[in-house]
Amino acid sequence: MSAFFIVHRQNITNPEKLKLYRDGIGETIAKFGGNVLVRADGFEVLEGDWQSGQRGDDSEPERVTVIEFPDMAALHSWYNSPDYASLKAIRQESAVSDAIAVESGRTP
Repeated sequence: MSAFFIVHRQNITNPEKLKLYRDGIGETIAKFGGNVLVRADGFEVLEGDWQSGQRGDDSEPERVTVIEFPDMAALHSWYNSPDYASLKAIRQESAVSDAIAVESGRTP
């Protein structure tokens, strides 16, 4: 059952450092069977206080990213891996964001 890592980036505190994350993240995702499904600055807010970002404009940095993994075990293996550890630290030090992991729907 597929699992999804979903990030809502709200603010960038260190744009130069965050570029290191951007440059290294793809390789780690692929190594664990992941695939980026959505990486969008512009989005339509239907409910809540989210603000749609502007591509390339750090003054309006909000972004939503959705990464699919084969299953929750693969997602956790990636998230807790040494491969991702230094990049995760860069993301956490360089941006304010929320992240969740969710499995695809189950039948009763």
